[in-house]
Amino acid sequence: MRRLLVLALLSLSLNAFAGNTLRIGQQVLSVGDTAVHAIDLLGTPAYKEPVQNKFGAYLGERWQFRRDKGHVVVVTIIAGKVAAIEDHIEEHHG
Repeated sequence: MRRLLVLALLSLSLNAFAGNTLRIGQQVLSVGDTAVHAIDLLGTPAYKEPVQNKFGAYLGERWQFRRDKGHVVVVTIIAGKVAAIEDHIEEHHG
């Protein structure tokens, strides 16, 4: 039973990776870097959405970048700085 739970959790972790850094070629994007640096490394975001607090106040933006091999990188920008980095693998449903 425990083995099945570990395998299920492991398979879920393969779909999205969140971390403090993302390697792009020989350069690295890190939490705390500027929004300008994120654009320099990843290009123009394919999609932007606002990030709001529970009262609807604007906090920043969540930027999506399409990468190689079915990856979508989501970078959250708060106050002009990278606040979070997520690397998602797109699932193709047949």
